[in-house]
Amino acid sequence: MNKVLLRPLFREAYLKKTEKKLPVKKFNVGGFSKVEKRNLLLTPITSALLQARTMPGESQLGSVFRSIGKGMETLPKTQLAIKQIELEEKARRDAKAEKLKDKKFSSSKKVLDQDTGNIIFQNEESIQTTYSTKNPSELRFVPVPDAEKAGKPVKVFDTETQSVAYAPQGDILTAKNTEGELRYLPVGKEDSLVKAYPIVNGVQDSTAQFVTKAQILENPEGYVPVEGNLEMMVKMGDIQREKKQKSDSENAMLAARDVGEIITRIEKDIVKQGAFTGRAADTVLAISGMTGFIDSFVSRNKQKEGKLFNQQYQDTEDAILQLTNEDSPNFNAKITAYLNAPETQAAKTSIINLAYAIAKAREPGGRFSVPDIELALQSIGESSNKQTFLAGLRRIGLEITGRALTDYETIFNVTRDEIPKGYNKVIDQYDYFQGVQFTEEDKNSIDPNNLFGAN
Repeated sequence: MNKVLLRPLFREAYLKKTEKKLPVKKFNVGGFSKVEKRNLLLTPITSALLQARTMPGESQLGSVFRSIGKGMETLPKTQLAIKQIELEEKARRDAKAEKLKDKKFSSSKKVLDQDTGNIIFQNEESIQTTYSTKNPSELRFVPVPDAEKAGKPVKVFDTETQSVAYAPQGDILTAKNTEGELRYLPVGKEDSLVKAYPIVNGVQDSTAQFVTKAQILENPEGYVPVEGNLEMMVKMGDIQREKKQKSDSENAMLAARDVGEIITRIEKDIVKQGAFTGRAADTVLAISGMTGFIDSFVSRNKQKEGKLFNQQYQDTEDAILQLTNEDSPNFNAKITAYLNAPETQAAKTSIINLAYAIAKAREPGGRFSVPDIELALQSIGESSNKQTFLAGLRRIGLEITGRALTDYETIFNVTRDEIPKGYNKVIDQYDYFQGVQFTEEDKNSIDPNNLFGAN
């Protein structure tokens, strides 16, 4: 019968007639089968029995039991080895499954199309990769809250009233303001840091500082966010902002290090030259002698940032034009006279580059303002008094290095001692500019006079 069923024609006829199914042998996939585990565990005992010998004065039964005992000694090791192999196999299967899972997109979800304002269904791939045609920096599709959460109010920024309010989650994705745009913007993490210009006695400070988002939202009249306004501040994602802040902080440390070195070199050159001739002749001479160093700083930024550098350098030139234009409200006669002086003309490019370097250290990732450039030029401007000029130069170095260190500590939440060793130069420069200098001789004996720069 078996021989007959081996022929396909007879086998098909037999199956149709009897309506029976042939048994399918199941194979073990991954790991050990029960039979394999049993054989592996019995192998040490079998091996010991095969090598058994009857010792003098020992019975055959005693010899058998002794051999079995000897073989069982290795059972725990064998069991652990089997378990380890099975765990490794399971880890490989899980890793493979997770990898395949990451490559797959789940089924479609209900989302809001920000371009049309309609609620539609889209698959995960479209949700994660499609950007809005109206606002290319934002994703086009956003999740729609479920019915249970839709009625629960959450803290939002109301673009209509320009203030913080509470609104149902369902309204966040549907309510529009008078301009036809989404009225409510989620506030996000209120403890995230935001850079803003404080308003003091009704006047905007020229130096931005880090505060929490909550501080600005609680007192919107007290700050002007660097992003431009409250709406732009809220729109910018917290993760994106934090990433940019860390990048800017690291760039500010590098810029502060280079500017600190520029200032200390100028300072040493002026001190070595002796007499201070007025009209900034010695200053221009010192800067001219450092043209290569300053140019290398500027060129490095140009190669590293490209488009951003062109924008920032243009901001520097525009600010200088405002300072030297008599019809401009920002006209500065002293700076204009300094830049137009005969001895300054020869080194004008180097002076502008140095002004850019100082402004860059103040605003590493933002746009330079006229006050930034004005402060930069004043720090290297004309002074008929040598000590006054050197004091001003050191002051600007102290302000730049101190601010870079403080911002780094704030952004990365570290203490001065925890700042990476790669930035030790900035710490040394800060100590130098504030008059605290320590030499090798000071390690064992510190002269109090050195703390105030007396020596």
